Amino acid sequence: METAIFTVTKWEEQPIENNLSNFPINTAKVEYEIKGILEGKATLEYLLYYLDSNMEDAEKAKSKIAGFLHFEGHYDGKYGAFTACENGMFDNGTLDSPAQIINGTGELEKLIGSYNYHFLGHTSELVLDFDWSN
Repeated sequence: METAIFTVTKWEEQPIENNLSNFPINTAKVEYEIKGILEGKATLEYLLYYLDSNMEDAEKAKSKIAGFLHFEGHYDGKYGAFTACENGMFDNGTLDSPAQIINGTGELEKLIGSYNYHFLGHTSELVLDFDWSN
């Protein structure tokens, strides 16, 4: 396992539908700046289903999360891009959203594996379990 540090540089969230009651689903457009063995920029699109929220402190909210991450940059000295699918839970300041790489391009075309978060706020760790396919 390897780790990389990421910083949330953008988080734009809005309800899918303002006119529907009891439909607590938001979309979020997110960007991360990533440094370490994995270095570059990630763009994410999330759907968040709020199970519980705290308007005074968003980090105390609880939501199911599903989305896609698109990374472009370097991994282990090789340049390219990959897309990963995430599915998990944000609960009281902790993000547990395991992800699986579903496609790679450039020198990362044969990159496979998964990652998860060690989430500590705006600057946190990605825990990588990457390998190369034959």
